[in-house]
Amino acid sequence: MDRMSFPGPMRRIITVTQRKGGVGKTTIAVCAAAALARRGHEVALVDSDPQRSASHWAEPGNLEFPVYEMALEQTSVSAWAHDVRSIQAGVVVIDTAPNAREMGASIALANLILVPCTPSGLDLDATRQTLAIIDAARKHRRDRIKVILVPNRLDRRTLEARQLMDELSAFGEIIAPPIAARAAFVRCFTNGQSVTSFMPGDAADQEIQQLADAIEQAEREE
Repeated sequence: MDRMSFPGPMRRIITVTQRKGGVGKTTIAVCAAAALARRGHEVALVDSDPQRSASHWAEPGNLEFPVYEMALEQTSVSAWAHDVRSIQAGVVVIDTAPNAREMGASIALANLILVPCTPSGLDLDATRQTLAIIDAARKHRRDRIKVILVPNRLDRRTLEARQLMDELSAFGEIIAPPIAARAAFVRCFTNGQSVTSFMPGDAADQEIQQLADAIEQAEREE
């Protein structure tokens, strides 16, 4: 199938963020970036999380895109934003830390925001907080900040999964197809590869491809 490039003359910035840690944010960022790179997009990833999980993932040198360590710990927001905008790539994916300063800075730059959420009451509360931060940023933007909620680590057979999908639907944002908790994601991190290159065609890869479809579709719908 032919892939459409993202619209507009400017680069696209995709922020992956969530007010709570431990939701699979880095896995979503790395694997989505790889899927987009495999589709012909020129992609770079910014690791702004002080834990540097994405940077550790990239250390073997097997990813399809460059990863830049750019935490906000010792710089100003304006200088950090300038550096991010200076990256030469058509799509810049930002993996953020779950704190207000880094979330606010990365949300302010974003055209599209991915918000992972697992089937947990704590995650749903954090998602509400994350969307409130995004809504505040929307009030100061002329362009539209799009959001995709990413149900993550779901077992679709369970009541908890169905409840999560119902809860996410109430937010009124785009919802990506669910991603299951799969060993493939752990293995690809261990090997320093994306799931798309490590296990092409696997169920985990298929789910990431569906997320990439949702990203491309959201970007086409201006």
